[in-house]
Amino acid sequence: MYVSMSRLRVAASESDALIAAFRDRVHLVDDAPGFIDLEVWRSDRDPEEVLMVSRWRDREAFTAYMRSEQHRISHDRIDPALQTAIRLERLEHLHTYDVVAR
Repeated sequence: MYVSMSRLRVAASESDALIAAFRDRVHLVDDAPGFIDLEVWRSDRDPEEVLMVSRWRDREAFTAYMRSEQHRISHDRIDPALQTAIRLERLEHLHTYDVVAR
């Protein structure tokens, strides 16, 4: 499994709009080969901190999607004013791991 986590910063006044944008997404990633799931988390202590966590079969599947037309289309739909309000604070890619127990 490959996990990508984007730590986003957005003004508290724009936080709800960012969450709404994720909820209203076109779900193109859902059909991407190797995609497992996507969750968006908002800090209960800091409403300006939003994490986007996606899980993939492997790094190659993630990389292929990031270079795809579907990814471009998904991001082109974001309101330009909201897009300028979002700051990528940190991008973390967790190494590939085998799930060995649940």
